[in-house]
Parts: sequence; C-alpha cells; structure tokens
Amino acid sequence: MPEKSSLLLNQLFPEKSRLLLTGGGKEFIERIGVEATRRVIHHVMMGENLRQQTEPLTRRRIAQVSGAMVALFAKGCLEAENFTNSLSTLAVEQLRSGKSDKATVWPAQWLIGLTGKSVQNVLRSKSDALEAYILDFETAVEEAAQKCLENLGELKMSLGFVEDSKGRRVELGWKEITRLTTAIGAQTLAIRGSDKAIYGKLFEKLILGSFLTILGFERVNPHCNTKNAGVFWLSDSSDVRESDATLLVKSGKLARFDIGFIGVGNSEISKDKLSRYARELELSGRKVTSTTFIIVDKLPGTGKTQKSAEDIGAEIIQMSMKHWPRELAQRLGARLGIKHELQKLADNEIGNYLEKKLSAIPIQDFLAGISPEDLEQDEGLPQIEAEIAAYEDED
Repeated sequence: MPEKSSLLLNQLFPEKSRLLLTGGGKEFIERIGVEATRRVIHHVMMGENLRQQTEPLTRRRIAQVSGAMVALFAKGCLEAENFTNSLSTLAVEQLRSGKSDKATVWPAQWLIGLTGKSVQNVLRSKSDALEAYILDFETAVEEAAQKCLENLGELKMSLGFVEDSKGRRVELGWKEITRLTTAIGAQTLAIRGSDKAIYGKLFEKLILGSFLTILGFERVNPHCNTKNAGVFWLSDSSDVRESDATLLVKSGKLARFDIGFIGVGNSEISKDKLSRYARELELSGRKVTSTTFIIVDKLPGTGKTQKSAEDIGAEIIQMSMKHWPRELAQRLGARLGIKHELQKLADNEIGNYLEKKLSAIPIQDFLAGISPEDLEQDEGLPQIEAEIAAYEDED
C-alpha cells in the first residue's frame, strides 16, 4: 500500500453530515421531529407496519449520506494527487486511529467496501486480516474498472461543477467511479442495518410508553420508585427475566410486555420467547401474579404459537390488527382487572382518540438517556431485538 498520507478522511467528510451518523434517542427526535415521530407511533397503533413508516426516513438518510460521500470524493480529488490510489491507506489509518465513533469508523469502512457486519464476517474482527483483505479489494476494484472499460467504453464524468481556486474541475474515470459506487453500496447496507435496529429499539419504548401512558399509568425509574400501584417502567432486566416494559398494577400484580416487529416468517421467535417465559415462571418462587403480553407484527395462521401462549397463560397481540391497542387494553382488563375507556370505543372512534391522547404525551421523555452505544446494531440489544435482527426478507 502507499506510504502514510498527511491527508485525513475526517477532514474530507462534511462536518454537517457527521450528525447523520451519530446520536442517541434525543438526537433521533431532533432529527425527524416530535410531530413526525408521533405520526409514526399513531400509524403503528392503527395497524400499519413500522418498516413501512420508517422507510422514507431511511431513504432520506441514505440519500444525504450518499451526497456526503460524493462530496468527500470531490474534495479529496481536488486536494490530493492520486487520491483514489491513496484511499485504502487513508481508510486503514483512520480505522487504526484509536477513535471508535461512527462518524470516524463508518466512512473509513465504506471506502474499502466494508460494513460493521462484514468486519465480523469477512475479517472475523481480526485486525491482522485487514492488509490481506485490502490487497484482494484493490485487485477486485482494478479488475472491475477494466471490465467496465472493456464492456462500456471510455468514460470520463464531471463530478458536478466542483472546482478549486485555479479552476480545476474534478473528473472521474472508471476506477474512481468504481471506488465511489462501492463505498456508497457499503454505506447503504450499513445505514439500512443501523436504521432497522435503531427504529426497532426506539419505537419499542415509544409505543409501549405511549400506550401505557394513555391507559393512565405513570412512568417511573424502577431503581428509585416508591409507589406500589399504577406505575410502569421500560426495559427492565432482573435475574434471568427480561422485558421491554413492566406494569405494576397494584402490589403483587404485574404485567410484563415484550414487543418486537416480527413478521410472519419468524413465528418460531415467539415460540422460543414463550418457552423461556414458561421456564422462568416455574423457577420463580415469589408470590407475584405476573402476566406476559407479547406484541408482534403478525403471526401465521397455523395457531401453534397461540396455543403455546395459552399453555403458559401468556397473551399474544398482533400489531397488524387495525385496532390492536383496544384489544390489548381489553386483555389487560380481563387478566388484571384494569378498566379504561379505550376498551369500549367503537372502531371509528379509536383513530381520533389515540391521536388526541398522543398529542399531550411528551414522547421524547421515553428516549431520555439512550446513548448511541445503546443503539448499536450488533451488541447491547435486548434479546428480542437481537432475534428480530435475523428477520430480513420483507422487502
């Protein structure tokens, strides 16, 4: 590889675009807006698919970050001779800089055709495998560029109207175009994978928090809560039990919620989840009435998962059903004696009712304290989210 360069990729990636690669729960709300987030929550509560609602947000992010990568190439070609031939060296230097934030790591990975997932799968997370990979990658780029030249002919493309103070304009040949499109391809995979995990994790909290608040319960911090009735908390883990929300109806009576945006092709996930809860209930010696409510996108028509739920006394709610919040409220009433006006609303009243209630809820509070590390795609997610990540083929 070429000798070490004085140019840094961080100097080339647009500063304003770095915000698209970073941030936790608070930044997420700021990026898309509180009202836009409320609309997504409302649509999901009315039975629409979360991925359908968040796809425009993902496409917008991909387009903006793609523009940033084009700008990086333009600036690099203007400021450095042989920029394309130096890209791998620049990328490796940045990856070995000791900085681990996404705004530093991701562009460097993309420029050598990698994502976080492929670092694990292709390099097996071994730093000493990187140099051998780079040699193979450079060879592949050269061969691809040559094939493009042979099959499609000579081509030089003006990259917009980017010029330096001397009037020099950036032009790209097939090798430059191949490197740029490879980077944008890796970037698209990374953004889609990241958004899938981020939106799933954030909207678990947003939807459960909103629903339980609508029912009149108060969100508390479980570590300092002194109330013994009418409260809930999010993402609780204790011993071997795990849930996305816990509702303390009254002393000794709990409801636990597990929500996952699981499609019809992954019904086994729910069965495994049910089996785990059954074992946990057998292990628990405490005199606590706890009912598990598992909320999924859609289940197949075989009835096996529903039967598994009935066997351990759990409930499964499908978000694909248009009025599922009312159904969940009714089941809470039947199992735990909770009474609420939502349980008796007519079909044509539910949409406006939920919209009005959501407008008064400070939904951003449900995401307070969620850091970028909490939203990592591959590590640190609750078990249900890690399982959901395997479900890919809805597109």
